[in-house]
Amino acid sequence: MTRFPPIVLGLTLFLTAFPAYAAEGEGRAPLVIQGEEWLGEGADLVLQMEHVIAMGKKGKPGQAVRELEWIMEAAEMRDLRAVRVRAQRWWVRFSFEDQPTADLTPAFEELLKGARALGLVGEETEIFALWAVVLESQDQWLMAVKAQDRVTQLALNEGQVPRALRAFLEMARLCRGAGHAWRYRQVWVRVDQMLKTRPVALSASLQADMGAERQAGSRLLPKAGPVAVPLPGMDLQPQDSRVLVSSVDEELGRSRFLLTNASAFPAEGTLSVIAKGAGVNTWQREGESGLAISLGENGAAEGTRPLRLLPGQQIEVYVERDSGEADDKMEVVWQGEGAAVKSSGTFYFSKGLPTSSVVNVGVFHLHAGWCIPLYHEIYHRGNQVHLQNLQVTASAGCRLELFDHDTKRMLAVDADGDGYYRSPGDQVLDDADHDGWPDLAIGDEARSIEIYAWPLGNTGAGITVKVGLRGGAEGAPAEVENRVHGAAAQQIRP
Repeated sequence: MTRFPPIVLGLTLFLTAFPAYAAEGEGRAPLVIQGEEWLGEGADLVLQMEHVIAMGKKGKPGQAVRELEWIMEAAEMRDLRAVRVRAQRWWVRFSFEDQPTADLTPAFEELLKGARALGLVGEETEIFALWAVVLESQDQWLMAVKAQDRVTQLALNEGQVPRALRAFLEMARLCRGAGHAWRYRQVWVRVDQMLKTRPVALSASLQADMGAERQAGSRLLPKAGPVAVPLPGMDLQPQDSRVLVSSVDEELGRSRFLLTNASAFPAEGTLSVIAKGAGVNTWQREGESGLAISLGENGAAEGTRPLRLLPGQQIEVYVERDSGEADDKMEVVWQGEGAAVKSSGTFYFSKGLPTSSVVNVGVFHLHAGWCIPLYHEIYHRGNQVHLQNLQVTASAGCRLELFDHDTKRMLAVDADGDGYYRSPGDQVLDDADHDGWPDLAIGDEARSIEIYAWPLGNTGAGITVKVGLRGGAEGAPAEVENRVHGAAAQQIRP
């Protein structure tokens, strides 16, 4: 977003903002006279902003952008931070309408930072809703779904069930537009759970919109079969994690656990990490919704921390173990108001690993209404960066979506999970060497991938998802296996 020097450019905007009215009517006066402090601190800017917003909504976004820039500068010079945040949000909206292809990511990031610093939850909610609109316009429907999901979390945290429901309907519309039946069903599982546990009176228009969306997506919903039972509270996946790294290269072992608050209410509790052969060195935040806990043989930090999750929030918990000679076991435990949930993990240290390998696997138990991506890290022990082809297969009919976790880009879609990319619906989106296989550039740092597995039928007790690197010893892929469990006679939807 354009930044303006606080004084000189602020005066320039002051001189140039109001002549813009002359184009509409000669001699037109400003909408609100500056300096009307008798209305209350900042009320003059708020009144002017309302007029500018109304003007922008009537088809003049470019002019609204210019005048909002002046309001933002004036608010900043007078330390009216809340006014500035709101003006900036409308600046972003009208900038998008005026120039739909502009990169507004820095503006959104700055907006969120300002809203959070002031505790403006309502503004943060609408910022994510606006970001979802922009992402959808850029054909990033899945990222738009995630932005709307954040809206549901923030709204439910404030007790605004109707606002959360509106965001869920937007998520459903996006999934329906993409023809993604599995994610569409998940949205409705969560909607039904929310309305059951947080019943509220809904307006006639909201009820009508709910009915219209269900009808529009009826072909994507199951017509018969077992009823999906949503997860009632907290969940921690994988249930078991195993990491195999090289002790010779003094590699760091790292497991990722996904902590999910599957309820429609905030959850408060503690997160603990306990290892047999190590203590906690540090706790660090990882982005917006991640934690990194470092373990070492001499770690002496507190092993338990308080944690609060918004309704429907998922937090990535990374547990890192310094390189060692002996294998080590650990547990990750969430303890809240209800029963504790915990997962186990093992770090293995070896001396005979290949040049490149997938170093981790997990055992998962999946639940209706929630996406639990399988997470893998790939280590390379060579000296140069090179492309490495990926091979992923499922033991039963399964749509596999591969993502580069580091960049959030989709790498490929295997529509039936057979491990090849020759079937209808298969896509290879990242193939730098043009050999028909998805690939990653692997260097001296770990690369991470995520895999979403969407079963195409009844999987019974579960499926196995194998992940390997093509072109290993004698051309055979070195594979590792995830075990994905689901309830018997239920179609699992990870």
